Amino acid sequence: MEINAKMFVGRTEARLIKIRYDVLPIAMNSTVNITNEDEIIISRVDDRAISMEITRNIVVSPKSLFEISATCYLRRTIGDQFQDLPSLKEIDILKFVNENKTELTNIAFINMSYVLGSITGSFGGTPLLTPPAPLPNSIVRKK
Repeated sequence: MEINAKMFVGRTEARLIKIRYDVLPIAMNSTVNITNEDEIIISRVDDRAISMEITRNIVVSPKSLFEISATCYLRRTIGDQFQDLPSLKEIDILKFVNENKTELTNIAFINMSYVLGSITGSFGGTPLLTPPAPLPNSIVRKK
C-alpha cells in the first residue's frame, strides 16, 4: 500500500511559534505590491509522523506600510489503522510533502491566515486576508 495524505488522520498538532509585525511609515499616494512567500521546512521525520515549521511572510514592495510574518509548528501523524505502511523515513519525503502540501499543511495556513488578518486589521484598517492554503510556489525543504 502506498502512503497518501488522507492517511494522516487525527493527532494533528499545530501551534503558532513566532510572529513578527512592524509598522513602517508610508508616503501618501504610494502604490504598493503585496505578495506572500510560503516556506515549509521538514524538521523531523519519524516512522509514522512528519514535523514541519511553516512560515508565511507577507512582502510589501516597495518596503512600506508594514512587515509581517508568522511561523507555525505542525506535526502530522499517520492513523493507527495504517500500520502496514512503509516507514516515512523510506520515502522521498520532500517529493511527498511537495505533492501533498495542501492536504498536509492546510490547518497551519488557515490559522496563520486568521492571525495575520486579525493583526493587520487591528489598527482600524482593512485586514489583509491571505489564502488559507499554501501557495503553489511554496518552498519545501528539509532541515
